[in-house]
Order: sequence, then C-alpha cells, then structure tokens
Amino acid sequence: MRTFNIFFQAANAALTLSSGSMTLLRRITSIIFKVSDSSPCYPGLSQSVPSSLSPRSLSGLFLSVLLVFPALSAHAQTSAAKKSSQAVFSLNTFRSDGSLIGTSHGIFVSNDGYAVSRWKPFVGASKAVVVDAQGKKYDVDALISANDIYDVCKFHVAGSTPTAPVASNTIPEKSTLWLSCYSVKAPRLLRSTVSKVESFSVTGSGESGTSYPFYILDIQVPEDIDCCPLIDDAGNAVALIQPVSGKTGTANAVSVKFVSDMQSVMLGQGANTLALSAIPPIMPSDYNDAQIALVLAGQQRSPEYYASVVESFIRSFPQKTDGYETRARLRLASGDVAGADADMTKAIAVSGNKAETHLAYSNLILQKELYMKDTPFPAWNIDKALFEAQEAYKINPQPIYRQQEGKILFAKGDYKAAKEIYLSLQSTSLAGPETMYAATQCSQALGEPLADVIALMDSTIAVCPHPLTFQSAPYIFQRGAIYQQNGEYRKAVADYNEYERLMVGNYITPDFYYNRFVCERDSRLYQQALDDINKAITLRPSEALYLCELGSLQLRLKKYDDAISSANKALILNRSIPDAYAILGAAQCYKGQKHEGVLNLEQAKSLGYEMADELIKKLGR
Repeated sequence: MRTFNIFFQAANAALTLSSGSMTLLRRITSIIFKVSDSSPCYPGLSQSVPSSLSPRSLSGLFLSVLLVFPALSAHAQTSAAKKSSQAVFSLNTFRSDGSLIGTSHGIFVSNDGYAVSRWKPFVGASKAVVVDAQGKKYDVDALISANDIYDVCKFHVAGSTPTAPVASNTIPEKSTLWLSCYSVKAPRLLRSTVSKVESFSVTGSGESGTSYPFYILDIQVPEDIDCCPLIDDAGNAVALIQPVSGKTGTANAVSVKFVSDMQSVMLGQGANTLALSAIPPIMPSDYNDAQIALVLAGQQRSPEYYASVVESFIRSFPQKTDGYETRARLRLASGDVAGADADMTKAIAVSGNKAETHLAYSNLILQKELYMKDTPFPAWNIDKALFEAQEAYKINPQPIYRQQEGKILFAKGDYKAAKEIYLSLQSTSLAGPETMYAATQCSQALGEPLADVIALMDSTIAVCPHPLTFQSAPYIFQRGAIYQQNGEYRKAVADYNEYERLMVGNYITPDFYYNRFVCERDSRLYQQALDDINKAITLRPSEALYLCELGSLQLRLKKYDDAISSANKALILNRSIPDAYAILGAAQCYKGQKHEGVLNLEQAKSLGYEMADELIKKLGR
C-alpha cells in the first residue's frame, strides 16, 4: 500500500511539473522504481526507462496506474483493521498417530484463549495446534461448541492471546470489509464489498435462536484462506469466510458473533457433534453439570478421550475430589499404582468430606489387592485398605464404613470377624438382604453346618421386601444352589421353580436350566429334566455337553434311537468328546448293533472315557 501511495503522490506532482523540472521528476521516478537516475527501470522488467522520458509521458504513466487501481486509492486500510489482523491464526489438526487431518484459519475473540474457526478439521482429531500472526503456537485444550451445518466451531487454547472485538451489529450492503489473510509477521488485508446480507437463526444445543447475518461478498478469494475473518474499518471481526471452489468473484461468510455466542453443551445434538472429535469439550462452569459431563465421558468414549476429560475437570475444579479419584482409578487400571496413590493423597487433602474420601481410598486399595496382586506396591496391602476404612469410621461412625471393614476382613480370610460385623449391621440402616447374605457367605466359608447356613439364607429371604419380586430372585436362586451343592435336590428344584416364577419376563440363562435339569434328573423327575435340558439346548445349541446329557438321560430311559440322535448331534459339534462316543456305542449295543457299538466304545476309551472297558465287557458280548 505504501508503494501505491508514492505512485499517487508522484502522479499528482507530475501533472504540475514544467519542462525545466526534469531532475526532480527523475528523482521521484528513482524513488518509485528503486533504481539510479542514470538507469531507471520498471520492477520485474529488464528494459530501461528512457532518460528522455518527458513530464507529460510520466504523468500518463501515473494516471494509468490510478486507473488500474482506483479502489486502492479510494479506501485505505485503517490502523484498527491492521491491529485486529494480528488476532488471526492458522489451525492444524492431527490424528492420534500424529498424522495431519486438515488445516484452516480463525480468529481469537478474547484475550484468554477463546477462538472461532472451521469445524471440519476437528472431526476425528486428537490434537489441534494454532499459530498466531507472530508465530506463537498454542495447543487447543477444549472444544466449546460446533455447528456442522455452517461448518464452524468455538474452542479454547491455553494462555493469553491477541484478540479482536466481535462486531455486534449487522454490516449493511455496499459496505467495505477487509479480508484478513493469515501470514506470520506479514498479514494481508484484501478489500471486499458486501453485495448482499441474509439472516439465519439456529435453535438447539449450544445455540440461542437469535438471528444472525450471513454475508455475500464481491471479492476474488484466494484458495488458501478458508475461515479467515472479515474485519470492518473499526477493527471488529464481522464474519468468517467460507471455503470457495474455483475463481467465482464472490464469496460467502458466516457471522463471527454467531460462532462466538455458541455455548458449551453436554447433551443433545450439539454434544453428538462434538463427540466426532477426540479433543475433549470444555468443562461446564457449574460443578454439578461438570460432574455429569465427567460421568458421561466415561460411559461414551475411548479411554484416551476419558483421560483428557478428567484432566480438564481437574484444571477446572482443583479443589474437588472427583477428578483426582477418577484419575486414580484410571492410573490403577494402567498399572500406575504410585500415581494412583498420589492422586488419592491429594484427594484427601482437598476433600470436604474426608470420611468418604478415605472410603474411596480403601476401595481402590482393596480392588488392587483382589485383582492386581501381581502388581507390586508395598504401601498398598490389605491392612492398608482396612486402616483407611477404619479412619473413615473414626471421622464419621456410619454403618457404610463398617460394611467396608467387613468386605476387607472377608477378603483377608477373617470370616468370623467379618460375619460379626455383617450381623451387627442388622440393627442399622443397612439392615437387609445384602448384609445378611454377606453373613451367609461368611458362614459357608467357615464350613459351618448346613442347617446354620440355611438358617442365615432363610433370614436373608425373610428380610427381603414381600411379596417377593425379581429383585429378590437372586437370593432364592442362591438358596437353591446351596441345597444343590449339599445333595438336597428336591428342595433345590423347589427354589429354582420359585426363581423362574419371579423372573417371568426377564432373560434366564441356559446354565439355570442345566442346573435344574441335574437336580430333576437326580430327583427322578425325568420328564421335567427332559424339558429343561431341551430348553438349555434351544438357548445354547452349540453346547455339545448339553446334547450328551440329553443322550445320557434318553439312554437311561431306554430311548435308544433318541440317544443315538443326540450323540451324533454332539459329535457334529465336537468330534473329540468321549461321552458322545460312549452314549452312541452303548445305545447301538442295546439295539443289537454290537459291532458298531463296540467300535464307538473303543473310540471313547481312546479319548479317555474311564468306564469304556466295563461297558465293552457288559454290552459287547
């Protein structure tokens, strides 16, 4: 722009020069073209400017320049627009493996890191970096909102940033706007004219429903400046230029205020849009909303994304325990026990409810001792877990902390002490089937008489809400299982029948029908047994064992053809199952097919069937 101003000043001077002012004119020409008086030349051309060039000829040259660039002389860039161009940045987004997804531009709309840009490059991105007009880099630490229809988004970077004010009013048609083209240290401003203004509104997650302007501009847009901002003479960021295909001479731009006004979202379509990126959303400023966001992130996204949300929560709420406790669980899961311990120590330090935090600490240690015994960390052991539970009870003597002691004592093998705690809880607010059943398990582990175990199991069912519902069904099932383990098959069948009645409308596993089949078979309830084993086969047709059990019962009931059919079906599923050959061979022998039967019994023997020799002697004669 400075060079053109020199042109204009020189042209005006040339119009008033006399023939005797040649030296002055040549000096002006020398300044413009940056050459000596003796050999002036045009920039980029090899031929020299004739030394005899007349004032009138130079005047014509400068007037031609004015005619070629009238717009530049009519409307100069303002210092405010130039200043705001320093807030423009480039954007680069990357996948988790570090490969580049896309590039774009945008502008900072606050001095504390809030920015607006294009949305598409963020889809699938795990990392994003912006570089401002001075070459300074910033990591994008959180997404705020996005609109995939207009392909724009709002996000945040860490640190202080240059900024441009956001235009609050609609720019009228025929107004001049400056397209700020990004460049490190040397941003360009291209003049454009607003040819048409339309309006739009979006109502939904993160959007207000307010009407915003959409601009159509007369400008030849370079291909490498998508989402660069349009700035008015006052330096306000007005709109973001949208990608243009080809040289059309026009361009569209969406209001910066629309993007800047978008709010953070946790649910709905706005949240679903943000979920397309692996960069975490910004934490809500409200603690309760942030807790919900933390829970939802753990349920819906990848471990890497969840970890980044946890870090964001900790930055936003450093005096709350939720983030430290959650990060401790993640670190423990990855084997970083020392990191988990440091997080729980920090959580206790900032906790406003230290009893609850000691309980969380105790739980974490217990989980490690139960499921990660091969991960060494001497400071964490079963006694440390017990100590933390006892600390919680000292701070606030609530029954839930005594229950935790019972769990730890059971895990430690001190079943007697654990049983005493569980029984003592029956006089507290935790009285109910859960704690009574825990006492029953302690009784079983102690090897107490069946009558004592059943008495506790009866008490468990007695304290269930009556009439019984499917919620109490597991306790009925467990009593049936205890009867089955101790050979009380008919009592087991009675409990299993009650369990099935309570579970009407709910899925029942094939294992249940198999267990009831075993009890019915050993109680000589053969028809019921046949019905249940067939139900188990229907639910799990790929289980060869079920077919062998069916064939064995059919053999006992002298249904030899059926037994042969069941055995053959089992062998289709598994050619190496000895029981199937034994059932097939025995059934064939009973039918008089001695030769085939003995061959199959020999095959069963080769596969390890222990009773094969006895059957061959008995049936192969």
